[in-house]
Amino acid sequence: MVKNKSKRKKINKPTSKKYKFYTISGDSVKRARSCPRCGPGVFLMVAKDRAYCGKCHYTEFSGKPAPVLEKAKPVVKGKK
Repeated sequence: MVKNKSKRKKINKPTSKKYKFYTISGDSVKRARSCPRCGPGVFLMVAKDRAYCGKCHYTEFSGKPAPVLEKAKPVVKGKK
């Protein structure tokens, strides 16, 4: 008899690690940062210098503060 070659060895999928995105303190549950475009349930990956959404590619950079533009002083014309 010929053995069935189409059968494959079953490989288990890795378990979900959603528990990393929730913190329980007392009676309240705090969620990690979620994507402002995708909404709640889609969490941002937090790296050293940025937060990134893998679904819509939204990125927030941190580290260097954004440059603050100074207000232009009004130009005063000379007296006549």
